[in-house]
Amino acid sequence: MPLTPVRPADPLTAEEAAQVHDLHGRAAAVDGVGPLSEQSLLSLTSAAGRVHHLLAYAGQQLAGYAQLDPATGPDPSGELVVDPDFRKRGLGQALVDAVLELAPEARLWAHGQLPAAQALAASSGLTAVRELHKMARPLGEADLDPAASALPPGFRSRSFEPGRDEQDWLETNAAAFAHHPEQGRLTLADLRERMALPWFDPTGFILVEADEPVRDPSAGRVAAFHWTKVDPDDRSSVDPARPAGEVYVVGVHPAYQGRGLGRPVTALGLAHLAGLGLPEVVLYVDGDNQAAIRTYTGLGFRSIMVDVMYSRGVQPARSPGPVRMTP
Repeated sequence: MPLTPVRPADPLTAEEAAQVHDLHGRAAAVDGVGPLSEQSLLSLTSAAGRVHHLLAYAGQQLAGYAQLDPATGPDPSGELVVDPDFRKRGLGQALVDAVLELAPEARLWAHGQLPAAQALAASSGLTAVRELHKMARPLGEADLDPAASALPPGFRSRSFEPGRDEQDWLETNAAAFAHHPEQGRLTLADLRERMALPWFDPTGFILVEADEPVRDPSAGRVAAFHWTKVDPDDRSSVDPARPAGEVYVVGVHPAYQGRGLGRPVTALGLAHLAGLGLPEVVLYVDGDNQAAIRTYTGLGFRSIMVDVMYSRGVQPARSPGPVRMTP
């Protein structure tokens, strides 16, 4: 069946968005890893006018899709997926060329270091400029030990309260991830979008507050936080019949860094996930954030997958912040 030329569709219709979701599912089932990030999937229906969508069809079936998000910092980022039934026909190259025509400086994510993605990057003259490690470890009784999650004197923890904590969390998140190309730019609309997802559970969104806030005008009520995630579709590698928990994002406000909050706030989230009886916990961390990788390795995590970002030229290094959300 002949393939149509790649064409833009800004914004997507509801039918086109549904087709992309189906294409994502078909590719994930074959490759063992989702080709599109959570943010890209959300942007199918909620980012009208902000992101660019590119489509290619084989008859009535969507055979290829690419997304370009110009708002991810100095250089726009993108992702693409080709239906397994229509691979090795030049469609991946056509999607890459279409993205780079829109933005020659674009950075493209490839999830899971699949050989086909590496070959496509090489044939397109793209170089790896960033890595995102997926790390995992089993959960167990030791994670429920209160001593592991004991906060330093002068701090207390509680669950996020919808309708009360949104703005305070956003301020701390922006400060903690000020130099991060994705996480630091989250808006109230982005937060509400995630709170509306089926997996959102405020009891697993843990905030740490100081009894006596520091004298820093940039510091609000939230000194640190650990937002956990349990998505039923994200299966554990330890027990595929059950989901894995996720360290969705952990952050410490710069005004409170150096106060010993990082390890216990991480442990608070692990204790929550272990209390749910989950077999495993995963997290994502930038490959150049060696301090965070050392911390998580010390907590028993190991790298199980690497996502790679490619670009035409080597980009200047960016500080990724302590731990980042899924790209």
